[in-house]
Amino acid sequence: MKEYWQERLLKIEDLSERRLLRDVLLAAFTNIEDYTNGQLEAIKQRVFEESKLEYDKFNIYTSVVSVNDYDPINDFLFPMNVADLEELPIAAADLTEGLETGEKPTLGKLYFELDYLELREIEKTLSNRRFKGQLKTDSDVYDIEVSLSPFMGYIKQVERLYELYIDNNIPWKTVLHPSIWKFMDMRLETRIAFKKQEKVEEIIIQLEELDVYKQINQVPLWNVKVEPFKNQGFPMPAGDRVNYEHVLMLDEDTRGLEYLIDSCLEVDGVISIRREVDRLILVSSKSVISSWKLWTIFNPLEADLDTTNLLSNRKIESFIDNFASRSGRVVRTVGEVHRLANSFLAATSLRLVDIDLDVEEANFETYELNSFIKDEIRVDGDKKVMKLRFAAGGMMAFTRDIMSFLTSEIGLYFPEYRCVGELV
Repeated sequence: MKEYWQERLLKIEDLSERRLLRDVLLAAFTNIEDYTNGQLEAIKQRVFEESKLEYDKFNIYTSVVSVNDYDPINDFLFPMNVADLEELPIAAADLTEGLETGEKPTLGKLYFELDYLELREIEKTLSNRRFKGQLKTDSDVYDIEVSLSPFMGYIKQVERLYELYIDNNIPWKTVLHPSIWKFMDMRLETRIAFKKQEKVEEIIIQLEELDVYKQINQVPLWNVKVEPFKNQGFPMPAGDRVNYEHVLMLDEDTRGLEYLIDSCLEVDGVISIRREVDRLILVSSKSVISSWKLWTIFNPLEADLDTTNLLSNRKIESFIDNFASRSGRVVRTVGEVHRLANSFLAATSLRLVDIDLDVEEANFETYELNSFIKDEIRVDGDKKVMKLRFAAGGMMAFTRDIMSFLTSEIGLYFPEYRCVGELV
């Protein structure tokens, strides 16, 4: 509107009339227009804010660092397994017990920061392969052989997180944590008759051509902290007059903490969980004050976003994505697949360029991050294949892992397809 009036003013040849009209417009219409534009902008911002989902606060941020580089006083990222920070001596008696029961006791974990395809080719050769080494104790040195296999402990923790999201009525979003898929478990294959009270001091393994890729003492991190939590007040009778309400008062924090209750019906008798602004209310058959396990999710401050190798499953904020997520409906079009693929911050280095449906033999380059989610309706072998072809701005060790994250997330929206990815 301002441009229109300026153009009209310039067409008035009489300067005194032009000045008079300009003064009138400035005194009346300009202020009205500025006020109107300001109000429209406020309405748009309000609509955008109201369209946001509270569940977006449950984003998972991940990284991996060396034990020596971990900052124990940080308030954002925490080790998935606290024991990774401690160098606990291995008791030879524990190894002997495992060997006697027919198990292959673990000697520790190794980390391989390799591209997914490279790591997959290595894993194919490990089933019958043994590596030689030495196990030094406080009293002797033993020649040993070890085997390598994918370490599943961290993936089990993600699976438990998924179960807690469902129990706490929070929609699940695929966790992007590439490093946890790159750990290998070292297992002892040699039977040794250890002496009593022997303690393992050092393990030296020759991994041959794999030796240049291994990293030790690596710790996967995420913005989740697990702690016990006890409700302060006495349980009150619930509305059904059978069960009891346990109120867990939550601390206010500028970081914006979110909480998940770790419970199960068999042990804790939890029937439902209700979330309020400053508290969690559990309806349980327990009538006494109880201690619950609380999973706290920490949202990042601005400084936290500069963390090295930080990844997340956070989405790019947009009205369309907020509206689509709130509606709960999936639009089964090619355009919707493109929107989903471009809605994550981690996907800025990848661009979806093509989609192939009903591919019989798929030469895929991705893996399923949500393999623990069981589809009880559709048989996996009967699903059609949706192959998504991506172009990468540059290859990194995690590029195909991020592509796997995108295909896994899209697979949640299109469960009738088995979504796989490929770089072009």
